[in-house]
Amino acid sequence: MEGIDKNTFKKIFYDHWDAFKQTHTRFDNPDYNDTIQKMLDCGDQEKMGFVQYRCCNCGETRRIAFTCKSCFCLSWGKVYTDRWADFIGRRLLPGVTYRHVVLTMPDFLHVWFRRNPELLSQLMRAANACLEDILKTCSGKKLNIGNIIVLQTAGRSGHYNPHLHILMTAGGINPEGNWQNVSYIPYEIMHRKWQYHILKMIREYVCDPVVEIDINRAWKNYPRGFVAFLQPGEVPPGGQGLAQYLAKYVVSPPISVRRIQRYDGKTVSYWYRDHKTGQIEHETLPVLKFIGRMVQHILPKGFQRIRYYGLHGNVRYQKVRQVIGKIIPVNMPADPRGYRVLPAKPFQQRFFDSFGKDPLLCPKCYNQMSLELICHPKYGIIKEYRLFEEILQETQYDRLDLARVSGIQSQSQQLVQIPLPFL
Repeated sequence: MEGIDKNTFKKIFYDHWDAFKQTHTRFDNPDYNDTIQKMLDCGDQEKMGFVQYRCCNCGETRRIAFTCKSCFCLSWGKVYTDRWADFIGRRLLPGVTYRHVVLTMPDFLHVWFRRNPELLSQLMRAANACLEDILKTCSGKKLNIGNIIVLQTAGRSGHYNPHLHILMTAGGINPEGNWQNVSYIPYEIMHRKWQYHILKMIREYVCDPVVEIDINRAWKNYPRGFVAFLQPGEVPPGGQGLAQYLAKYVVSPPISVRRIQRYDGKTVSYWYRDHKTGQIEHETLPVLKFIGRMVQHILPKGFQRIRYYGLHGNVRYQKVRQVIGKIIPVNMPADPRGYRVLPAKPFQQRFFDSFGKDPLLCPKCYNQMSLELICHPKYGIIKEYRLFEEILQETQYDRLDLARVSGIQSQSQQLVQIPLPFL
């Protein structure tokens, strides 16, 4: 199949999703069906709704369909990534230094998380407890720290590989109410602490007695603890681009469209860069196996993939931000390597950055188009902007072609009055 683009991913599911559910019945439930349907409907004006723009000079209109807002969708992935990175950049505490931590586990433990998705929540809680324990050991005091924990279930090849990316404060508030930095964390302590906390959690929440075999195997085969990556050195205040890094690799879909090389109706070919060797590997899978490899990363409805603990907890965040401002000097010069907190870009700018053209430029007269109405697939037209009345009120009559504006206004009213077929 030539011309691989974002619609190729949709076509794979259009062609084979029903057949896949018949073969793998456990995926035939609302958690998966709703997510897949949202992805398939993304960009469909009738099913998702749209905004309509009109050129006040020549009357040309343009409709832009709403997207599905799903991190499983390749069309929405970039916008989702940019917005999340922007939010995390704003969420970082001013003046605080952060560390980037990655916590993993042996492959043979993955099966327990696949069978028990509720364990993923406990995995994130165990990680927070582990980091609190590590900093207490290294500082000699119980510190009040902050963690932003992001769950990732997809490995680079698409296999099920639950692991955690974490932005951790490099220190915390000690019992005396002062900020205490922790500049050095021995790898040996981190590896063994993480092994202890995750195995303790699995033993506590998995009722199957067979799990003891894998727990004993983990202690025996990994006497030095599990792999836990800690970024060398400190991250300057602001995150040094880690928010963008995490957004790109963590909240994006399990595969990007550029990695899909071929789809012929029966098989899907794609590539990935192997984490261990650094080499590009190619893989060709039967289409049903490819679908299974993708949908296994859909999390239960309502599951929070990104969670905030300690100083970053949602309830206390604003209060903590004020306290941090009093105990940490923030009038230091901005680090040029730091992550710059930029205002959220509007749709027009994001579109231009991605495709190199202005979506609101009239294709006929090249004037800027203005928002005319917003249409929802269930509730109909929920917002109508009376552009032409404003033009008549604010513009000199002798400079305005009243006949042209009246004609455009009449067309606009007719558009609003005529019920759309799907409303």
